[in-house]
Amino acid sequence: MFKIGEFSKLSQVSVRMLRYYDEQGLLLPAAVDRESGYRFYHVSQLAKLQKIILLKNLKFSTVEIKELVEEELTEEYFQQQLKKKYRQIEQEIMEEQQRLLQLAKTIEQIEKPMEANHQVIFRALPKEAIVSLRKVIPSYYHEGPLWQEFMELLEQEELDYLKQAPDNFTVFHDECYLEEGVDIEICLKLKAATQVQEPLTSYEMERIPLVASIFVVGSYDNIQGAYHYFAEWLAENEEYEMEKPTRQVSHRGPDTETDPENYLTEIQIPIKKIS
Repeated sequence: MFKIGEFSKLSQVSVRMLRYYDEQGLLLPAAVDRESGYRFYHVSQLAKLQKIILLKNLKFSTVEIKELVEEELTEEYFQQQLKKKYRQIEQEIMEEQQRLLQLAKTIEQIEKPMEANHQVIFRALPKEAIVSLRKVIPSYYHEGPLWQEFMELLEQEELDYLKQAPDNFTVFHDECYLEEGVDIEICLKLKAATQVQEPLTSYEMERIPLVASIFVVGSYDNIQGAYHYFAEWLAENEEYEMEKPTRQVSHRGPDTETDPENYLTEIQIPIKKIS
């Protein structure tokens, strides 16, 4: 048995942290002297302490750590929780990267202010035969991986694509902007609707008589500004109102451009005249 100071030196963990782990019920001393209150630890507790430190560094909460250091837990369950935490941190990193990009964009706009160069164009969208993949994805940032999955599924099909630009678009089916659980449908145009294997679908999309079309040059961060511009346009043109669902067309994107500043995205918002 080791006194707490000795155990601290051998484990390379401070006495303060050992007392904290004791208070949180993560690592209780092997014995406590009733008269002096001195804590004593056994060499076998080193492995459990190392596990606690590992989980703490991996951003597991105290409650999660307390569960995962229980001896009766299976290795399979422990591995599942590690994978779950991996996905969680991966999502956090993705969100932080977006914040960094937004910060850089904001700094650039302050240093080099530019006037928005948007314009609303009226157009109608014809009936179109498409093949599509519709899913609820974690966030808008996960659209790229969904396109990758879509392309892999399409390799198993023999389809007659409509070779014209642009030949792709994304439909946003949600009633409003969502932070998570986004219902989107990614589409490629076909010469005619045909039979495909699930989860793919193929059908003829109905004609939309009137959409407000706005072209956005540059990275996808610029899209928000285009929606703000459209909000101001609607406020000035009260005879029109929005309908749904909205579409987004990539005229130039990651598949053709290495520099996001060369992207060209078209937002298509169905509208109708009410007066």
